Parts: sequence; structure tokens; C-alpha cells
Amino acid sequence: MLPLPPPGSVFSPGAPHGRGRPRPLPRSCRLSSPGEAATQSLPARRPWGGPRLPGGGHSAPSSSSSSSPSSLTAAGPGRRRGRLYCRVGIGFHLQLHPDGRVDGAHAASPLSVLEIFAVSQGIVGIRGVFSNKFLAMSKKGKLHASARFTAECQFRERFQENSYNTYASAVHRGQRSGRQWYVALNKRGKAKRGCSPRARPQHVSTHFLPRFRQPPPSQLAFTVARPEKKPPPPPPPPKKMATARHSPGPGRYRLKFRFG
Repeated sequence: MLPLPPPGSVFSPGAPHGRGRPRPLPRSCRLSSPGEAATQSLPARRPWGGPRLPGGGHSAPSSSSSSSPSSLTAAGPGRRRGRLYCRVGIGFHLQLHPDGRVDGAHAASPLSVLEIFAVSQGIVGIRGVFSNKFLAMSKKGKLHASARFTAECQFRERFQENSYNTYASAVHRGQRSGRQWYVALNKRGKAKRGCSPRARPQHVSTHFLPRFRQPPPSQLAFTVARPEKKPPPPPPPPKKMATARHSPGPGRYRLKFRFG
């Protein structure tokens, strides 16, 4: 039994049987193995699915979680951004400083832009957008700006009848009287202590008017067509006044003479 020639070779037609030397096929006519065919038919898989670079590498995936500066400054859902205006004295805007001070300024400034967010039912927190600190009240009733949100940063928001709001500490209050301590400013724009006897809900120093940015009204998806009003009819022409006729003067009385 003659041995089989190796794969990829063929006998020359002019050689005698059993003595011909195998001649290799050209590279374009060779048959590839099943594994090689599958490798050549499938493209190279890229690790991230990005475009292939000229040097053979791959581009890194684009991070979709990177936040832009505009998204960091935008207020999230359930948060109100604006200013708190106290009508005491000449009127002051509550502002939080980066060094922890709390006071009021008559003119609006970036320090007075606040963000009010809900903590629980009736309890809110106040954060300075520029200073990135939270309004807090210590156990002695002193207002300050805290870098961390703690229990002292929670305030009870109440709406007054005169459309103003009051903010009382949700943690600290008078030990003997049980009176609540309110956020207040004096007539010079300085922060008052919550335990002050002049910081009560009926005083003007504790009344704050929220000034929030109103979103633009959404445009209607349809057009409301109002019925056209008919023009009023022209006024009637003025009536001509009848000219008064000249009545003749009183007739002369002719005496009638009777004879006989």
C-alpha cells in the first residue's frame, strides 16, 4: 500500500507512478484548517469597542459619567434655589460666607444665592451655593455656616399669614420655656441669636421672603384661535334738524260794519 502524500501537495503529471515528487501548491490555492478559516473570517475583537488606532492600539472608552460645570450648578429635583429676603431695617438678603460667618446684605450678591431642600415633612436644610456650606444653629443659639450637614442644620419652615416664612431650629429650643429659636437678623444686617427675646415669630426680624427663580412658562403644543370679532357698524348719519317755519304775523282784524 502506497503512502499518502502530505496535505497541500500534488503529483506532477509526467512523473511515473510511485516515483513522482510532490509539488507544493501555491499559497493562494492552499486549503486552510477549520480553525484557521474561522480565525480569518472573524475580525479582531476590540476590548472596548472603540475605533482602532493606526499603531494597532485601541482608543479608551469615553466616560459618560463625567459631569460638566453646568450640571453641578443646576438645582436638582425637589430643591429651590433663590434668596431669602428679610424686611427688617432697609431689607437684607441672608448670605453664607466661606469662613463660616452668617449675615445679611442689602444688595444681592453670589453669597446670598441659597438652595433650600426638604429633609422630612416640614423640615428643610439651607445651603449656600457659592460657599457650599449649610446654615446651622449651635446649642447657644448662634448662627454659623457648617461644612457638613448635621442635625443642627435642620430648620422647621412655616408659612405666615403675611406671605413670609419663618425658620426655627428643629433641634435646639429654650430649656425652661420650650420656646423655639428662630433665624433672625437685626436692623444692621447682623445675625441675631435664636435665644434672643426679640427673635420671635411675630417680630419682623424673623420674617423672610423667598425669592426663587421662576422657570419660563412652557410653550403650548397647539394654537388657540380666537374668533374674530366683527367690526362694529358705522354710526348712523346725524339727523337733519327741521328748519322752523316762519309763521306769519298776527292777522289784521277787519271790522265788520253792519248796515241796517
